[in-house]
Amino acid sequence: MPNANSLDARDARSEQAVAGGGRAWSLRRRLILLASAVTATAWLVGGSVMYVIEQHVSDALFDQRLRDIASALLTFADHEISELQAAGGDIVHLEGALTLGARYHYQIWSNDGELLLVSIGTVRQPFAPFNEPGFSTREIDGRTMRVITLPSDDGTKLLEVAEPVSARSAGFDTGLAYLTFPLFLSLALLIGVSALLVGRATRALRESAREVTQRSPDDLRPLAVAGPPEELTPIIAAINSLFARIENALAAERRFTSAAAHELRTPLAAIKIQAQVAMLTRTDSERKVELERLMATINNAAHMIDQLLTMSRIDGLIALRAQSARLQLDAVAAHVIDELRAVAARREQVFEENLAAADIEGLEFGVAVLLRNLIDNALRYSPQGGRIRLSTGMQGDYCFASVEDTGPGIPPEQRKRVFERFYRLPSNAGVEGCGIGLSIVQAVVEMHHAQIELDRSELGGLRVTVRFPAMPPSPAAYPVGATGHPSPVLVG
Repeated sequence: MPNANSLDARDARSEQAVAGGGRAWSLRRRLILLASAVTATAWLVGGSVMYVIEQHVSDALFDQRLRDIASALLTFADHEISELQAAGGDIVHLEGALTLGARYHYQIWSNDGELLLVSIGTVRQPFAPFNEPGFSTREIDGRTMRVITLPSDDGTKLLEVAEPVSARSAGFDTGLAYLTFPLFLSLALLIGVSALLVGRATRALRESAREVTQRSPDDLRPLAVAGPPEELTPIIAAINSLFARIENALAAERRFTSAAAHELRTPLAAIKIQAQVAMLTRTDSERKVELERLMATINNAAHMIDQLLTMSRIDGLIALRAQSARLQLDAVAAHVIDELRAVAARREQVFEENLAAADIEGLEFGVAVLLRNLIDNALRYSPQGGRIRLSTGMQGDYCFASVEDTGPGIPPEQRKRVFERFYRLPSNAGVEGCGIGLSIVQAVVEMHHAQIELDRSELGGLRVTVRFPAMPPSPAAYPVGATGHPSPVLVG
């Protein structure tokens, strides 16, 4: 069982491989950093708003306290001034003690602008203009002061009380200091909870990766992840679907390999027997006959190998489906006919061509292989001197290619089975072939999202029609002579 360090190392290598050789990065770390950044930003914004609101509330409370002190001073001002005047003092008198402490400074003025009473250590000039009652902030004796100007109820006196703004800030900062620790504690808790939630959310990813890395190459069981998040469910489903497709492909490959090995034994055994017979012949004529049979068997085996290689290449082309391009189906068909014209001539068979313009999207090699196998089957199963008709064109939203022959055809009950690999009709035992051609055709049809139909031909044999999704007509005209479009022409 691999240890945790080896798994972490493999996970790191996997991350680098996925990143295309670039620097590996962690989704978990990025999510935690993002959550932390968002949390810290929200905390800072909220703290700033709270600070502004608290500052405003604090100023309002300090102003209210200053107003209350001013009202209390006015209440006792008349009695204090009366006592000073009865004692024979001057009109302007200084306070004999710190009545309000060193924090507050006050002045009481008469309507005539005479200073009646002033606190110790206070300037003799007005703090603020008399005609501006209420609160104001002033620079007094080099310090910033909050000043309230308040007239008495009888209107005979005017009171001004000043408080240093620094004294207010000291009290506010002390209260704010008590709030700072809970705020930082809440920030740490929020970041910790975010990291915990991100870790729980990404745990399914780590479990999935660990389960895949611990598997052997032939273990294609579906991934089983407990409680995956919704965002991970499609990825797990896609991986399981990929495993299923790989399993099906491997099973098909194993079946194909087994069947191919079995089918190749027959021609190889026949070659060996005929070679032995040829060695035992006594006359040149007998040897010539046996060698001709040997060559026919070799040709049949070579044809089977070619078909197997073609099928293997077709299977490989499925991954290249995205590289398909516009094809002129009629031009491809004309090219395939030219390749097989010599074979038809040897059998005295006749081609009938009815090639109308048809543009499709596909892989040229695959479409050519499809048409070559259909025409080759028609040539094989048509009698000497028979006819093979090849037609292309458009029908609605489809382009079609149709191959007809004068052979025996295929019974309706056998038309599904002929697409199976290595399946041959019992009635065709005497005809050379390996039973792979139509399975190749079926693979090309599926690769191009086309449809194939087997039916009885007007010529008496089989008619195979393949319908491809049509493409819009190309604005460029076809080259002259590229497709050979004439109406049905008999070519020997």
